Amino acid sequence: MLWEELTAGEFADACKKAKRTCLLPLGVIEKHGGHLPLGTDMFSARWFAEETAKLEPVVVFPYYMFGQIAEASHCPGTIAIKPELMYALLEEICSVISRNGLKKIVILDCHGGNEHFLRYFVQSTLYSKRDYAVYAIRPSYGEDTRKLLLEMFGTDDFGGHAGNTETSAIMHIRPDLVKGGQIEPEGAASWNRLEDIKNDAYTPMFWYADHPTHQSGNPSQASVEAGKVMHAAQIRHITKILRAIKNDETTANLINEFYDKTAAKGYV
Repeated sequence: MLWEELTAGEFADACKKAKRTCLLPLGVIEKHGGHLPLGTDMFSARWFAEETAKLEPVVVFPYYMFGQIAEASHCPGTIAIKPELMYALLEEICSVISRNGLKKIVILDCHGGNEHFLRYFVQSTLYSKRDYAVYAIRPSYGEDTRKLLLEMFGTDDFGGHAGNTETSAIMHIRPDLVKGGQIEPEGAASWNRLEDIKNDAYTPMFWYADHPTHQSGNPSQASVEAGKVMHAAQIRHITKILRAIKNDETTANLINEFYDKTAAKGYV
């Protein structure tokens, strides 16, 4: 059930069918090598959400792109906003979702750079009492699918960004946006410019040091078929998690217990 396509009356019914659960697909706008669209993560997140909603009733939030992508600010087309605004905007969006009757907010993240931000965001919801719970999840596939992809690619270079897997994904869901002739060969290599410290220290140059062209891996073995195999496994994974979250009462109970204890001590 897509939020923006529902009438006001239908929205109220949709909330009930979804057990008050909203799926918020989160991507970013950033360079993906020279052959994939800037909206790759956003398109993937939304596609996953729509396909999951066909299997499990849930209200899908409209396209959302304001995640953490400061490390791509040097690339044309990147939409990177101030960290404090990024946090405040997502917090406000969660409040809006809750105000509309959806009390379980599941952020479906399809951009690796959001991982630390989302963990911090979710944990920070405990700072003040609210009437909703936020969950953060990511698409994943099992070892069986990984082995199958190894056979299909003929290499273990899946590529974390604009490589074989991500290119296969867009070839499957938006083939019209893949520019195969614009693959940047230099993006396949890791530059290893922080080799001496990267295993022991985290710096803001962690990604840029290895991938200044904003590509990771060689996408030459990508295929529509690989995208289909990968996506089928990921949809099963997301649907399984979503069903568990919809039936989860423990998190809400623990949140209320936590607030009661902190309020009793005068902390909230």
